[in-house]
Amino acid sequence: MVICKMNLSTRLDNMTRQLSAQIENFVLFQVTESTHVMARRVIAEMDDESQKLGATLIMADSQDSGEGRGDRKWKSPVGGLYLNWLRSGLASETIAQLPMLAATAAHTAVSGIGVPGARIKWPNDILVGSKKLAGLLVFARHGETNWVTVGLGVNLEISPILDDTEALPATAVAEHVEGTDLEHWRHSLVCTFVNELNRSMDGLGLAVLGDAKQGRVREVPSVAAGVMRRRGKQAICAACAPVRLALEVGAAA
Repeated sequence: MVICKMNLSTRLDNMTRQLSAQIENFVLFQVTESTHVMARRVIAEMDDESQKLGATLIMADSQDSGEGRGDRKWKSPVGGLYLNWLRSGLASETIAQLPMLAATAAHTAVSGIGVPGARIKWPNDILVGSKKLAGLLVFARHGETNWVTVGLGVNLEISPILDDTEALPATAVAEHVEGTDLEHWRHSLVCTFVNELNRSMDGLGLAVLGDAKQGRVREVPSVAAGVMRRRGKQAICAACAPVRLALEVGAAA
């Protein structure tokens, strides 16, 4: 079984070309503890310093300690999609709608790659039959500047390793869609999810506070080194520059 056909930098370039109008900062990891933990860490550090942030996407091929509702933890092996979308400056009314909008966007995305019979188990699960295919988790921090992150995990080729015996049984895209094209599934899911989330917010006329494009990730907490794209060139992560960062396992410090 071929798990990953492209290196992270190539995938980063493809993602940037497709989503540059919707996403300002892209951060891709080969492995991290949790994209949700990383997103919350970015929020905490930037909010504490009174910074703002445009739409940002954090993705990983695998997670050592995935997070869900009720502080549930699990290992997320290679062969899934693990991401967090985050930004600052959304109005509280917009944030209140995000669980519904994100679930609908995720349902559209998995249906779009051919998964039959997918349905939403409100507020945060995508099921096929009685088995869980995908899950969402929304976290918000309200204050002078509002912050929010939406986490999405989708089982593509294999299911996560669960420690919680009460959790729903899992299924994966490969059990329902012919062929095994991980890169196509991942790319299509991310692009559809982001586009649908943005479209639904725009369609409802939900409010954005302030200039959404004024903030950039200045640095990624706990990242030792990586490859960043800025206007097609390699560059050092710096203030006021969009982040295009791909971190491979074993990158030099």
